[in-house]
Amino acid sequence: MRKLAFAALLASAQLPAHATVVQVQMMNSTDYGIDFSLQMANYVRGGTFNRSFLGQEQTRDIDYVPTLLGQGAVTPFAQYTVTTPDYGTDAISLNLRMRYTWNGGYNWEYEEFGMLTKLFGAPHECNMRAGGPISDGQTVLLDFRRASFWPYLLSEVLPNGDSCTFYLSSNYGPVLWGETGAAPGAAAPGLQNLPGIGRAMTGAELARLDPALHAQLDADYLRATGIDLRAVRARNQAAASGPTVP
Repeated sequence: MRKLAFAALLASAQLPAHATVVQVQMMNSTDYGIDFSLQMANYVRGGTFNRSFLGQEQTRDIDYVPTLLGQGAVTPFAQYTVTTPDYGTDAISLNLRMRYTWNGGYNWEYEEFGMLTKLFGAPHECNMRAGGPISDGQTVLLDFRRASFWPYLLSEVLPNGDSCTFYLSSNYGPVLWGETGAAPGAAAPGLQNLPGIGRAMTGAELARLDPALHAQLDADYLRATGIDLRAVRARNQAAASGPTVP
């Protein structure tokens, strides 16, 4: 017990000043089961710190047996440390194998997805405090689903009412640590002008591009946490400190 207590104190002592520890949970809003590796970390000068993951720790461990079913199934919670911008960025990667159909009664068919590869090998990141403050113990919901304008998206739905949405493409993509074990996916032609290709698409951008999807993320967050993000945004707007999303 003393060793465990000492380890906990040591870990807390290593956190940067003004760090916030949130709980993260992934929801699969598609119709299909997936096995996946979702990595989150503070990205500082090319290194990853305060690593956290859901599903498999590394992409090479992804199997053919779904560990997260579809139609709104969720994972248990994990913890993630949100830092201030002067410490580093909040980076994320997701790779997954989807079991999507039964082929003639003989075997399952699978498809692999990952986040789009960025120029110069930079990781995908989310400014998790941009839409307002985040407090210890709040929930970040990672929502994997289809969209009207792109096959699959991953959205970080944040407790301050904002969100960060990323495009996924066929084949595994970049990782924060470890190896993918497959060729990374690439952006399809003609997508360069869409928001979110080279960076996270904010909640305000998603609300303009697809209001129905934006509302669905609100509904998913309400179902998962009991918190109405529309009310959160209204309070943020009243305090002149949050996103201007209806």
